[in-house]
Amino acid sequence: MAKKHGSIFAFPDVYCKKRDRGYILEFLLIGESKIKIVLTRAEADEMNLVGHDISDADNRRAFWRLIGLAKERVGFDPAGDKLLIQLYPMKDGLELFVTKLGLLPDSSARLVAKSDKISLLSKKRSLYAFDHLDDLVAAARSVRVVSGDIHIESDAYTANDKYYLSIEEYGKGGEAVEFPSILEFATPITAELSAYIVEHSECLAMGDAILKFSRL
Repeated sequence: MAKKHGSIFAFPDVYCKKRDRGYILEFLLIGESKIKIVLTRAEADEMNLVGHDISDADNRRAFWRLIGLAKERVGFDPAGDKLLIQLYPMKDGLELFVTKLGLLPDSSARLVAKSDKISLLSKKRSLYAFDHLDDLVAAARSVRVVSGDIHIESDAYTANDKYYLSIEEYGKGGEAVEFPSILEFATPITAELSAYIVEHSECLAMGDAILKFSRL
């Protein structure tokens, strides 16, 4: 049964139309793995969502901000799944369908390759190991060159004369590698080892490691 809030109907865990940070977003769950999101053109501009080119870092982060709001409002949580994004421009806004894929089926990969309205997104928390502090500083500066003023969620650690960078990466095409320049200075750590290293290392920066070390 729908509950009426003022002039807006809200279906618990299914539908939400709510003002958030100065604009209204509409979320509609379609089963457990799919959600529909509707934005006006003004809302898309406010969130820096421009077109459908996810090769643009700002666009990728705008998409993930939308997904974060969808989790808050109606419980849509992609966790570590790859996401299939279908975007359809409307006269006065944008309509998006977001589907959790897990492992990408070949049929979906072919669909993405053929369409200019469908893209793949993925994200993960990556951990990199550096032999020297100077390498960590150089990597942080290389990320800032690419990301500009965008905040990059990142932590830094040290243990046994090594340095580690934990960074949230937003990838395209199903691969969550946003900053390949880091690999010029560091070695990637497997997911199995990452939790152990983080737990047994001294934290040097929490949340803003890229910003902090790029300024050294």
